[in-house]
Amino acid sequence: MRLSTLSRYGLRAMVTIARNHQTPISSDKVAEYEDVSKKYLDGILSKLRTAGLLKSFKGQGGGYILARPPEEIRAGDVVRILESGFAVVPCVDDPSKCEKAGRCPTREVWCAVSAAAGEVLNRITLADLTAWEPGMEPQSLMYHI
Repeated sequence: MRLSTLSRYGLRAMVTIARNHQTPISSDKVAEYEDVSKKYLDGILSKLRTAGLLKSFKGQGGGYILARPPEEIRAGDVVRILESGFAVVPCVDDPSKCEKAGRCPTREVWCAVSAAAGEVLNRITLADLTAWEPGMEPQSLMYHI
């Protein structure tokens, strides 16, 4: 399973915005900090704002803040919005996408993998991710699994 840059950049941007607390941070600053194209990031942030995860403010001192506390926004919320769900193959969400779905023994594997990915992503909050510091092992989030 490979997530697109939408999810990878989007989740990193959400962590950066969460770390900024309730002070709006511009997409310019997020893009610079995350080393992402501002134009590409603007599209991602727009999707997250439309979905209700971010609030935006225009003008001097404007930018983005989280729409809810970081403890209430899960990695799964971000990925679900940017990837349109957790399905690793199209037939997981819609069996009609594959003519073999009704007789395919591997579909159950893909359904299980998709469900497991969703469960892990739904256990990890932005608060958990903002607690991570450089030098910490990535496995420090494993207690969520």
